[in-house]
Amino acid sequence: MEALEAPADVTWQGYSHVERDRRWQAVRDNAARAGFDCVFVPLCVDGQNLNLSLESSRGTRSDGRYLTQYENAAVVLPTDGRPPLVVTDSPTRNAWVPEVRSVGGGRWASWIEPMAEALLEAGMERARIGVSGLKGGKVTHTRAPDGVVSHTAYVEIQRRLPNATFEDATDVVGFARYVKGDEEIACLRRGAAIAEAGIAELIDAARPGADLAVVYGRIVGRILELGSEYYPPALVHGPIDGPLTRLEAPPLRRRLQPMDLINNEIDAVWGGLVAQEDQPVLLGAIPEAWKPVIALHREVFEAGLARMTPGTVFGEFVDFVNGFGAQRGMQTDTLMHGRGYGNDGPLLTPRDRGERIRDVRMEAGNVWVWKPFAISADGRIRFSWGGDVLVTERGGEPLFRRPHGMVSVV
Repeated sequence: MEALEAPADVTWQGYSHVERDRRWQAVRDNAARAGFDCVFVPLCVDGQNLNLSLESSRGTRSDGRYLTQYENAAVVLPTDGRPPLVVTDSPTRNAWVPEVRSVGGGRWASWIEPMAEALLEAGMERARIGVSGLKGGKVTHTRAPDGVVSHTAYVEIQRRLPNATFEDATDVVGFARYVKGDEEIACLRRGAAIAEAGIAELIDAARPGADLAVVYGRIVGRILELGSEYYPPALVHGPIDGPLTRLEAPPLRRRLQPMDLINNEIDAVWGGLVAQEDQPVLLGAIPEAWKPVIALHREVFEAGLARMTPGTVFGEFVDFVNGFGAQRGMQTDTLMHGRGYGNDGPLLTPRDRGERIRDVRMEAGNVWVWKPFAISADGRIRFSWGGDVLVTERGGEPLFRRPHGMVSVV
């Protein structure tokens, strides 16, 4: 793994107007095909929700940030080519949308009145309005099947525009986010490299007797040093034969022991986009029983990459991956989720086999975390490894450079 140096200026400098216009046009085109006069991205949150991450299933902050680069923004984007009307609580203005409407009253203010006024100002009194976040989408807000919009605020806005029609448009915005532009892909490459540096810090710090909270702190410190926004790592820790505990905060009063296994999800955020890398670390020699499972994982990982070509539908992909292990006397399971402003892509897990997206096609420019499971015949050994993958005409291209497998620290 190559060393990653901290840039001279670790402040994100922003996307170009070309990238802004690409995003706006993609959403407009999707909205026009769906017959909407505008897309409305509400921000219906309270003070608690404003503290949630980009990937949170509560609220549409990720959609608003995608369209405006403001952390908290409600958006009305007319389909006819006019620029969006944006409501924000930000005290500063950005180059993408310098003219905004202020929510007023600080973070605890109601967003209902300015959002309704923006819709009226855009001439949507009798329009067909597509609302992002009313339902869980196929490729965004996938962890919230009932939607993420505040019912109280939504009903009040409907009351203010009694002659307008409101319908779900989660996929209108979602499928624009689903395909990444060149600037976004460059950001995800940088994010993947930062996450790899966090993994290198974990490998360097993890030793029997080490305080796991200190190890956790070193990972976070390295990621922040390289310019990432804060995003808490997840460590899944315990003896290799179990049980393992998932930890998403500094794990106090935990000392590492010989033959402890540290599975992990190390995330980094660059340009607002979340990249993730996963690298199991074992404090000891890899047991012989694990080696055929790890070898199976290598096979299914590479076979999955080869199948990630534009036009492949997820139903065929999942069936192929989940049947791969049985041909070798073991088991395999699909584990994949989107990357970007939260989950900009499919959610496929051993519990969610993707029935709602079996007809969705992979496209060049998709980026997701690909980390399938390989499982022993008796189900006692489960191994997963992976990270960010870009779909190209040739298949899946990992954005990371780590050797495959489990890292043994002896």
